[in-house]
Amino acid sequence: MSTTDQTKEAKILTREEKKRQTRQAFYNAVLDLCMMGQGFSSISLRQVTREVGVVPTAFYRHFDDMEELGKSLVENELGDALATLREHMQFGKKRTFERQIAKSVQLFFKAVDTQPRYWQFIASERFGGSEAVRRAISEQIKTFAKLMSEDLALQPSFEHVSASDRYLLAEIGVNLSFSWIIDWLDLTYTPELEDDEEAKPVDGELEQAKEAMLLHCTRQMQMILYGAYNWKSTEETVLDEDVK
Repeated sequence: MSTTDQTKEAKILTREEKKRQTRQAFYNAVLDLCMMGQGFSSISLRQVTREVGVVPTAFYRHFDDMEELGKSLVENELGDALATLREHMQFGKKRTFERQIAKSVQLFFKAVDTQPRYWQFIASERFGGSEAVRRAISEQIKTFAKLMSEDLALQPSFEHVSASDRYLLAEIGVNLSFSWIIDWLDLTYTPELEDDEEAKPVDGELEQAKEAMLLHCTRQMQMILYGAYNWKSTEETVLDEDVK
């Protein structure tokens, strides 16, 4: 390869890298604004570009509108966060069922601690005002539940449960886990208190509160999974025809 060709390739790579960095800056701006209490649907294009430090017209080089930005954020960034979580948890692959539930709950909260903005966005915008974002999050959760149900199939404790019921079980577990996110972040991530030392809980109190929530959430998950262990997939589900 000639020096000229190498220079051209370097320029192309530089342009692509700059484009990727700018898109990431848009993602970060949205996540930061949402973390400060704004709903995605209330964030304006001008607000985002001001946070990034570019003119509004530069936005359209990357996204058609705010809905596409939100959808892209969910699919590219939050999808990776869910994939990483699943890889760490891996029901049935690395640990026996004994204490596996407690370990998985701890790993879930560790993932939330590692990327709090992503998880806050998922929890808040899952039922938010943007239809595109809601649908994107719903698809990610369905994919995550499907993968988790496949992992459950590797666990001998659930081999008697049908594939469809294992998916329902994974779906219940995912929905339950996501219901914990905001309460956990209230304990562990409070930026509005950073300059208010008196309002911060002392380390001992914080650790006690975190341990209490871990025990509470682990017990909830244990009740669900131990209950599933005794579930019979042959059990018929019948709706009450008298209820209209």
